[in-house]
Amino acid sequence: MARPGDTLQLGKDKLTFLTTASQTKGAFVEVEVEYAPTVLKPPVHYHPKQTEVMQVHGGRITLQLDGVEHEYTEGAEFYIPPGVPHSMWNPGPETTRMVWRTTPAYQTEKVFETLWGLANEGRLSASGPALQMPLLALGFRDEYRVITGRPFALDMALCTLLAPIGLACGYRPSYKPPQPHRSEPVRANA
Repeated sequence: MARPGDTLQLGKDKLTFLTTASQTKGAFVEVEVEYAPTVLKPPVHYHPKQTEVMQVHGGRITLQLDGVEHEYTEGAEFYIPPGVPHSMWNPGPETTRMVWRTTPAYQTEKVFETLWGLANEGRLSASGPALQMPLLALGFRDEYRVITGRPFALDMALCTLLAPIGLACGYRPSYKPPQPHRSEPVRANA
C-alpha cells in the first residue's frame, strides 16, 4: 500500500505519491512524476471510469488524445476524460515534471506499483512473458485498458482462458518486490 512520499523509479523516470487513496477515502490519488525525454511512445490506452488531471510544472509533454497530438508546457493544465484513448510522453530535451491526479482512485496505486515494478525487472518488454499480460488485463480492467484493435469482450475472453496458465506458471496479477532472504532463522518467543 502506497504512502505519501513513497517513490517509484524506472530508469530516469520517477513517480512520487503525494496523496494516497486511503487519505481521500478513495476519492482520488495524486502523484508527482518526472519523465526523462523518450523516443518510444507508451501504448495507447484508456481508463474506463477515471478522469486524469495533469499540471505541468516543468518541461513539456506530448499528449495523444483520441488520435490528436497536443503539446503542453510549464504552467499548463489538461485533463483526460474516462474512456478516451490516449498516450503521453516527453519529447525532450529536458525532464518533464507534472502533478497527476486520478479520480476516483480505485486501484491506481497498485497499477503504478505493478507496472513500474515489472518494467524495472524487464518483465513488461515486448520480449517479456506473454502470460503476465492476461493477469494484468483482468486484474486492472477497471483502471487501465490497452488498445489492442480487438473488441474488449474478446480480449477479456482470451485473458480469462490464458489466466489459469499464467497462474500455474507462477505469474501474479500484481507486483510484490522480491523479499530479502534472512541469514538466520526467525525465533518465536517462548
